Amino acid sequence: MTILSKLSLNAKSGILVAVTALVVAYVRTFLQYDSYGWESIGAFLLSWFVHYLGVWLFIAISGAFVSRFAPVFLGKDLPREELSPNELLVYISLVVLVAAIVMFVLAHWPASGIYSE
Repeated sequence: MTILSKLSLNAKSGILVAVTALVVAYVRTFLQYDSYGWESIGAFLLSWFVHYLGVWLFIAISGAFVSRFAPVFLGKDLPREELSPNELLVYISLVVLVAAIVMFVLAHWPASGIYSE
């Protein structure tokens, strides 16, 4: 039995958001400053905290948008169950995490051709 299986759903969601914020902060630092790290522990913690708040804000806005407009796009007469706030949090966090990882991979992807010729 792993440690994560013993945690509650809220704790797992919180860890997922914290890891997502860490990955987003790392990728943004790399893309903006072309650097693989921070200058100090304080800069790291501040960057992580700011991105943590940003991820939460994005989750709140996206969750409200998805909850409000999903019936419009899926059809009002379709039977569907409502997503719980924890499910929205997990789905949106995973989308943000995957998007950050894809951006990092694409930033390291070699060019497909030579454009100077």
